[in-house]
Amino acid sequence: MKHISNNEKLFINILLFLIIIIGIYFCFIGGYGSDEDTLPMIYVFETKLASGRFVSSRFTGNPVAELGIGFLSYFFGSWAANLLTYLFLLLGLVAFYFSFEKIKFFKEINIFLFLSLTSPILFFDNLEPVDYSWAFFFFSLGFLFLSKNFFELAILFFGLSIGVRINYTLFVLITILFFEFSSPISFTRRITIFLSTFIMGGLFYLPVWFDNSFNLSWLTAGRPTDQGPVGLLARFIYKSYIALGYISFFIIIYYFYKSFNLLKKIKNIRLLIALGFSNLIIFLWIPAEFSYLQLFLVIINFIIFKLNNKKIIYFICVGNLISWFIFVSPINVNYVNNEMCAPKNAVSIDMDFKIEKGFYFKYLSSREKIKCWVHGNSERSNRILSGKALKVD
Repeated sequence: MKHISNNEKLFINILLFLIIIIGIYFCFIGGYGSDEDTLPMIYVFETKLASGRFVSSRFTGNPVAELGIGFLSYFFGSWAANLLTYLFLLLGLVAFYFSFEKIKFFKEINIFLFLSLTSPILFFDNLEPVDYSWAFFFFSLGFLFLSKNFFELAILFFGLSIGVRINYTLFVLITILFFEFSSPISFTRRITIFLSTFIMGGLFYLPVWFDNSFNLSWLTAGRPTDQGPVGLLARFIYKSYIALGYISFFIIIYYFYKSFNLLKKIKNIRLLIALGFSNLIIFLWIPAEFSYLQLFLVIINFIIFKLNNKKIIYFICVGNLISWFIFVSPINVNYVNNEMCAPKNAVSIDMDFKIEKGFYFKYLSSREKIKCWVHGNSERSNRILSGKALKVD
């Protein structure tokens, strides 16, 4: 990164170190989190371990994460599942970076990591047992091996990413088709690599395919369609705006517009744009969790890093950190029920400028949400509430 003094680098490294340590600390105190899919994933592992019976946590199921998160939670507790999820984010960011950069630029990775970890969506949503960073990690590792022409290893880890989240099939296809290799790779070779990856990733979904009598009805998801196409579009726009940062959203859009000629000079920019838009299209189809946009956010941060404007980078990082503590919303979203455990079904919005607690405080308060999915006073329930290992001796 040009024009950054040694004092600035030291300051960024100190802040980056503090953020990483804070994340590790939260992994140990965060419990089983606030995501309603966590306990079903753990239950999949417990059921297979106890009886071998097939169950799925969601429509398609996420087999790799179900077994991984379930194993860690059952034998070690929430801290282990949280910590590995967080480490997968960190390692995934490193692998993604070196898929484009050479090892000699190792000293510059701190800027990219700082940009990414100040993002409240990337940071706080990966401090609990959910599968977003698991898919991203395996995808990034496959991407790294692909960029170094280790195709067999690329197929292996791309296949694992699909085994975590099936939508990564699209990201893998785009990556294989659009990546600019140092030596030309024929279209036939690219298709062969993808088909091998598709078959390997698809093997994880054979049980759910068998369980559904060989039909494909399980290839679906719960979409928030209550308000129709207009409601979906409104959710997409608002959540994309919040995910990019309510402070930095407009500056990012304007900066990309003003830097159009510079964007074209970034190597593999076609791939980055194609991946980003494919993630946005998926999110437009199902604009539910902010974390569906994690790959898009990583790509935006990498492009900003490559444009090499330290003032813009500082502005975005400061804006991100402000949103940790203060959230400024231009609208008020009205829900059917505002109770903590009630489904968040939005029915309308009002223009109402207001200041709320930021993502840091929302993360802390959301630790109580695990109570919404725990019933009774069994030993297992008590262990879930306390974040302990679920194995009962």
